[in-house]
Amino acid sequence: MGQLVYAIVGGGNGGQASAVDLALQGRTVRLYEFPEFAANLDSIRDTKHLTIHGAVEGEATLEAVTTDLAAAVTGADVIMVATQALAHERAARELAPLVTPDQWIVLNPGSTGGALKFARVFREAGLESMPVLVEFATLTYGCRAKDGVVDCPVKAGRVLYGTMPSAAIEEVGPELEPVFPGLVRASTVLEAGLNNANPVIHPPITLLNGARFEREGEKIFFYADCVSPSVAELIEKLDLERMAILTALGYPSQPDPVTSVEQGYAASTEYLACYRDGPGFSTFRAPNTLDHRYVHEDMGLGLVLYTKLGAVLGVETPVSEAFVRMGGALSGIDYFEKNGDILSVLGIAGLRGDALAAYLASGVHPA
Repeated sequence: MGQLVYAIVGGGNGGQASAVDLALQGRTVRLYEFPEFAANLDSIRDTKHLTIHGAVEGEATLEAVTTDLAAAVTGADVIMVATQALAHERAARELAPLVTPDQWIVLNPGSTGGALKFARVFREAGLESMPVLVEFATLTYGCRAKDGVVDCPVKAGRVLYGTMPSAAIEEVGPELEPVFPGLVRASTVLEAGLNNANPVIHPPITLLNGARFEREGEKIFFYADCVSPSVAELIEKLDLERMAILTALGYPSQPDPVTSVEQGYAASTEYLACYRDGPGFSTFRAPNTLDHRYVHEDMGLGLVLYTKLGAVLGVETPVSEAFVRMGGALSGIDYFEKNGDILSVLGIAGLRGDALAAYLASGVHPA
């Protein structure tokens, strides 16, 4: 296989880290950002040059830096979407008329169900032959980007990923796994998505430190300053609900602190020490507002999905439900009203047992 052309959709932290790392590994890279966020590209638009320090080191020049989506993705072999989950619907809708069946759509990260959402949008847009969809459980980097420089303390040493159709992992693996050596194959995109721990970790830290965020914001560290024994206990309770859902679906599971150690973020598999003292978590600053993806995405989407899957599978999710309701009270958004149809949004409402397994394996929806 020759060196592939990658189009990165999303010019934020993850997009820039992906772009420079891939370019350093000899791939041709185009970086796209939505026009209203074009300021993310200001420091690199003319030079197309990025520098990265930390777990990845080097400087690279990209083929293109653009706010023209068609120019970015036309002729690319791999379209890597590195956006928040809140942008997945839009990204899928705008990509639908541009993608071809021979391209791969890689969601880095998938944010618990991203590939399923893309499949639904593509199907509704009339795509008869789908591109391969790939979901990474989490972003492959712990990173922050500013002024053309990416600070990357961690390139994750373990990231579950799946494909739709599931057998396509044999096709994409030989390309993606050398580029991202931490990739571990999952049986389906749903298994991969449920190994995204953001809905487990972010809500307890955010809600129990909301006053600190609004007063001190980036002066404090999100993990090192804000994870206490009670916060860690709530993280563990949410993690137990996540693992119970995986088990009910017939998938293996492991506690997130174990995964965090394997990824390189932490040195302890005990919940408190994992997040509070983990070296890979230590540099991340707190937000200065609760109007943030830790609320809108991780509670409003991720934990809503836990409750809806739990209801279908007979798994109780009282802690997830409590966080959704508290997050909604703080934001003024009723997330159960807004996102309560999340199983339909992911295209799996009404699918149970063998029907769900067949859809995940084949990518052919029974409807």
